[in-house]
Amino acid sequence: MLQDVPKSKNMSLYWDKYIFLKNWRALVNNETSKLASEILKDLNQNISQEISDKFEERRNKIVEKFKARGQVIIDTKMKLRTRLLVGSGIPSVLEVGMCLSRNYGIPIIPSSSLKGSFSNYCTENNILSSEEHLKVFGENTIKRDENEKGLALFLDAYPVSELKFSLDIVNNHFQPYYMEGKIPNDWYNPVPVQYLTVGQGTFRFTILSEEKLDKEIVLKLRTAFINMLKTYGIGAKTNYGYGRFQETQ
Repeated sequence: MLQDVPKSKNMSLYWDKYIFLKNWRALVNNETSKLASEILKDLNQNISQEISDKFEERRNKIVEKFKARGQVIIDTKMKLRTRLLVGSGIPSVLEVGMCLSRNYGIPIIPSSSLKGSFSNYCTENNILSSEEHLKVFGENTIKRDENEKGLALFLDAYPVSELKFSLDIVNNHFQPYYMEGKIPNDWYNPVPVQYLTVGQGTFRFTILSEEKLDKEIVLKLRTAFINMLKTYGIGAKTNYGYGRFQETQ
């Protein structure tokens, strides 16, 4: 049973289940030096534009309804300028995880990540007044029993074209310190860890509103959101240049 692993076009099913079945001997024997390259090959071979098109079809229907009521804050496509890594803390055979849509199998940037990052960006850069920020993002109240809900509706960002995975590497110089609690020292040998990232792709970002917002607020939000993706980035390792986007031509 373990030798005859079925093929699946759903990359999420492959990533979460089939990798373990297909490579269980290598994992048990700790023979994983070529595992990352094999997974990369499998994922890139399973990329299907048809799946992204289905996602796009559903998104178009949602946006059309909100657009008719003037409740679209932003709906734009941005192209990756650097690598993207979202969900690095999710358990995986490569130690570094990745966020894939459970149903569609394609890499996504969850709505919760977008909302949290954008809210912090607006706060740090004084994009909105306190009243506007509360109206758009809501508030996590500690003293009261219920949170105050904002009007902005963030949808998952997903790739619409040019999707491709790639490998990156991080050298752990203090593995005995992290794994065994030993004192960190310079004479430890570095232990390279390969992991998967989204190497290229054009993503669609959509933010809607439950009510029609003032044009001035919408303009500020649109400009700030695009600037955030260009300069601050999104996801993990943004301090190392990850997660930067550029506008499509």
